[in-house]
Amino acid sequence: KLEDCSRRMIKENGLEAGLAFPTGCSINHCAAHYTPNPGDKTVLQYDDVCKIDFGTHINGRIIDCAWTVHFNPKFDPLVNAAKAATNMGIKMAGIDARLNEIGEAIQEVMESYEVELE
Repeated sequence: KLEDCSRRMIKENGLEAGLAFPTGCSINHCAAHYTPNPGDKTVLQYDDVCKIDFGTHINGRIIDCAWTVHFNPKFDPLVNAAKAATNMGIKMAGIDARLNEIGEAIQEVMESYEVELE
């Protein structure tokens, strides 16, 4: 259903507009790039953390988007840490940016939150 919605929104049209890759719907310890097979009957539970990742293209130009869905507020600190780390990576990106320095800054932000889960 997620991919059907994406197709409608971008007005899928062969090579001019469409999905860039399969929609990822990764749950809990699966960090990314899991795509459920047709007919998968998985239902999100209160203690699940689900990462949605999709990409579309218009005339070959790809955009990738991802977000996290959770219901239990115990995961709020984890999501807030990930958002802050992502924003740090974006802030540091640019001309002459060194990937190792961006990675170090992202790691430093994540670790500064000292998130502990059960």
